[in-house]
Amino acid sequence: MLNTNYREFDAKAIQLYDDTYSEEYREFDYKYVVSPDYAHFAPVVKKITKSFTDPIKVLEIGCGTGRYFHVLENTEELTGIDISESMLNMAKEPVRSSDVKVPIINLIQGSVFEHDFGTEKFDFIFSIGVLGEHTPLPQDLCHKIYNLLNDGGCFYFTVVDIDDRKNVKRKIAEAAYPFLPARIKQVLDKRWESNYFTKAELIEHMKVGPFDAFEVSNYKADNSGWTGAHHECIGYKGNNLTKRFFE
Repeated sequence: MLNTNYREFDAKAIQLYDDTYSEEYREFDYKYVVSPDYAHFAPVVKKITKSFTDPIKVLEIGCGTGRYFHVLENTEELTGIDISESMLNMAKEPVRSSDVKVPIINLIQGSVFEHDFGTEKFDFIFSIGVLGEHTPLPQDLCHKIYNLLNDGGCFYFTVVDIDDRKNVKRKIAEAAYPFLPARIKQVLDKRWESNYFTKAELIEHMKVGPFDAFEVSNYKADNSGWTGAHHECIGYKGNNLTKRFFE
């Protein structure tokens, strides 16, 4: 069952991502940018940003220390939002800062669920390793993101593949679930409440959501910082439905 209570996760993140953790995270940035995981995700972000004819405005949700700032191409303005002030302080001087090509970078400390972007619009919104992992991805946030996109824009994000995290005990319990008493099902429903998605859940989530088209892929991490498999998804708005980035 998908979790929708973002406030508890926002509160945990504020407590966790303090100065000490952010400094450790920055140290890992240097290892990450030479890892197989980076070699997978960075080209996707670069490919999407280069696909636009004109310079674009970008929003990164959960930008952290600015790990992907230097990957952006064809970008005239970047807005990064993160719940942690300590992480954003690191993002002021991101990893590979000499390679950052974006002339205008705005950093916002706050929750993407609650922040009012006013009339701001973006061509590309992305979030890697945050939504559907450390915090939920409910439909109301999908609608908010969709409304923040310009026509022709897209939203690229990753979520944890929950099937890859299930042990044998969990799989046996799921097989027996249809035959269990209602009270046991209620206990399991609560215990299994998660931000993570199966592939079928993610596809259904996108089908009933606001996006005009979407594509889903899967990536298995190579034990270089990430754990297990993640689904990748791109949701499209409007007139760019001929673009495809997963092949």
